[in-house]
Amino acid sequence: MSFSDLIRSSVTHALSLRGSFGHHLRSLSGVSISDAAAHEQRSELRWEWYEHLFAKALTPLARPEAHPGSFYCGMRLLAVDGSQWSLRNTASTLKALPRHGNQKGAVAAFPKFMTAVLLELGTHQPLAAQCEQAPQGRASAEITLAKKLLEHLPRQGPSLLMADRLYGGAGFIASVLKAAPQCCEVLIRVAAHKKAKVIEACGDGSALVRISAGMGTSRQTGLVLREIRVRTQRPGETTSVERRLWTTLLDASKHPAHELAELYTQRWEVEGFFRELKATLGRENLLRASSLPGAQIEFGALIMAASMMAEERLSIAQEQQVPPQRLSIVKIGQTTSELVRVLAYGRGILSEEQEQALIGRCKQHLGREARIAPRRQRSCQRGLRRPASPWPRIKSRRAPDRDWVLSVVPMHQP
Repeated sequence: MSFSDLIRSSVTHALSLRGSFGHHLRSLSGVSISDAAAHEQRSELRWEWYEHLFAKALTPLARPEAHPGSFYCGMRLLAVDGSQWSLRNTASTLKALPRHGNQKGAVAAFPKFMTAVLLELGTHQPLAAQCEQAPQGRASAEITLAKKLLEHLPRQGPSLLMADRLYGGAGFIASVLKAAPQCCEVLIRVAAHKKAKVIEACGDGSALVRISAGMGTSRQTGLVLREIRVRTQRPGETTSVERRLWTTLLDASKHPAHELAELYTQRWEVEGFFRELKATLGRENLLRASSLPGAQIEFGALIMAASMMAEERLSIAQEQQVPPQRLSIVKIGQTTSELVRVLAYGRGILSEEQEQALIGRCKQHLGREARIAPRRQRSCQRGLRRPASPWPRIKSRRAPDRDWVLSVVPMHQP
């Protein structure tokens, strides 16, 4: 069995919600093989082979002239994030990844499997992926995997990397600057307890700060960053939430604080990407594999499937003149899976012109059926049924359809 047949079958199996891996392998390769033998062939795949495949196949899709929303001041918008998956309770998975417990003594129902992805935000194209090889703590495992992804940062143009507050430390920022000097900037949220020394206030409300670059250094010789404090509040409410951002974009005249605050909201696209992998592709949070190597192979196939769907969705969006996020990834995945099976069954029967015509008709169908209609606005406030109670309500229900308002909190030099 060839390596390409195993990879194609794994990707088709990841896209499809029905049928065994052996069924997809038989339909794509034309070889008569049992499900048990197909599973044994698949177990010979290694995660290192997927890493080599990622390096060649996962490339940025967005272009500045065609996809301006994927760039900011000429910089490609990227994000790095991690997510946990659940594995089956088998002897193999429990030996490789024991179930974690909390401080109260409760034990997780399933062993957890940590993964991390470097993502192009505008197209949901994965550029690199890593998965857990040995049991670690969740935070340490996620940061370790994310640092391995930094060597795959695009070098063909400037980029802006965003991440959540788990990565908001001098160590990770220094790793980014070391991995991609002069071609990658950083915009990261940081926790409230992080310390930084203000050295100069900027006119837009932000300030230049100096932070310690790691163990053995002080804030006198550390990194110079720019801190932006953002307050989020709903209209008509008195309560608000204040957040801190650190960035290596030091010029406040070219990159105003309010622009960077609004730009950081796009980091949530990486959360939507993991939602597509889990809920949309029918996995929820549980992988099918019954061993750690099998989980790695399944995750690699999911990443390749996600890349294929991102490219297909971008092509359809260009033809239909709609944003890629307005196309349903569910329908694209289902149609792509069925198209691969039809082309496999028609091998040797359909001519090349007929195959291209079939692919074109599928794209036209997806352009009509996969488009997500805009959600209509609520005409009245949503009501919530509650049991009768003699006690008065202290808090009023917050209206769900009001957006947050962002404002920059001015920082002053001490």
